[in-house]
Amino acid sequence: MASVSTAQFDESFPSQVLEDRERDLLTELQHLLDDYTGEGIEEERKQMVTSKELLSALKGNTGKDVLDQSVALMDERIKELESKLDTIRLTHKNVGLEWDELLEKKLGEIGRLLLNLRKSKTPDYKNMSQPIEVFGRNSTKDESSGVFYYASSIAIDPVTNYIYICDYGWNRVQVFHSSYDFVFLFDHKMDGPADVCIAQHKVYVTQYRSCCMNVYSMRGQLLHSVGGKGKNELGFDGPFGVDISIDKNSIYITEFNNNRVQCLNLDLSFNSFILDIYGARDVKLTSTEVVVLRISDPCLIIYNYAHESIRHMITKGVGKLVINPARLFVDESGNILIPDCDAHCLCVFSHEGELLHKIGKEGQERGEFIQPTGVCINREGRLLVSSDNPNHAIQLF
Repeated sequence: MASVSTAQFDESFPSQVLEDRERDLLTELQHLLDDYTGEGIEEERKQMVTSKELLSALKGNTGKDVLDQSVALMDERIKELESKLDTIRLTHKNVGLEWDELLEKKLGEIGRLLLNLRKSKTPDYKNMSQPIEVFGRNSTKDESSGVFYYASSIAIDPVTNYIYICDYGWNRVQVFHSSYDFVFLFDHKMDGPADVCIAQHKVYVTQYRSCCMNVYSMRGQLLHSVGGKGKNELGFDGPFGVDISIDKNSIYITEFNNNRVQCLNLDLSFNSFILDIYGARDVKLTSTEVVVLRISDPCLIIYNYAHESIRHMITKGVGKLVINPARLFVDESGNILIPDCDAHCLCVFSHEGELLHKIGKEGQERGEFIQPTGVCINREGRLLVSSDNPNHAIQLF
């Protein structure tokens, strides 16, 4: 793949140039991803089998020797493809890891540029009442694919648009296609996966009970782990929320039991702390601010990147703006989204903390929630919300 210069993405370029280049990049990415998953190989194998069957049906006609030779060549190619598929299927962990390393090297810059190009649209919150899609369901007894015990967090891969969902109850991460069909789950057994974040073609997952943060390939192979229970640097107690800023070379992790936010560098080395945040629950990073959710009242603190507190806002408690804030999301316009577990709704606030909208109410029907937790916005401006509703775990508005 040819290298891509950041100059090609200068904002002065016409939007059509950007769109054309993005389409080309996506085509290149799809070819690599098809080989990576085996889907491209499987498609070629099917085409070869069909062609072979058509040629075989012509045997006995003019050119039999030529046809026989063509069929023999196709047989060889089909066997070659099947062998390659078997290699991917039987040793997918090793092959996947090799591909992930290759993709990281080749697509790291492209992925970052695509992320900037594909900023999510801001949803029209006031017109959201009924979901356009629901998928998954909740169960404390059924551990099958597409079933959640407690879907605690949602993240979307900016390259493939795949949906990665933390299942805190069943200790796993499940992955869904952009069409909302189940694709695969991470093989690695986790211990209380609380939050998921995607950056640099890697998946970052906080492990609440095992007090660490794991880094995975996009296919779920464990690459690195950092932490362990403790109060010192690179020690965690109750790591919950995680967010990453490539521009700031930083990973921010909230520690619920240590009452702080710990900041790491992208190489997973220690950087700094933000201290004295009682019940630090979640964190989101913008270009200029660090937004932290806590269980105290008020529940939101805005910091700059020098870790100086700018303001406290959004009152918490019965009869106040939120009762039990579960998680945090900041959209492209700076609006702040907070699922309220006890009010069973999603609260939308302005950047200044004014309550703009409430979406949903308690119940098990479409558009209703039971203890909503995870929230995310895809690049089409669609809102995804997870809750403990037994009938459907994820709702798309």
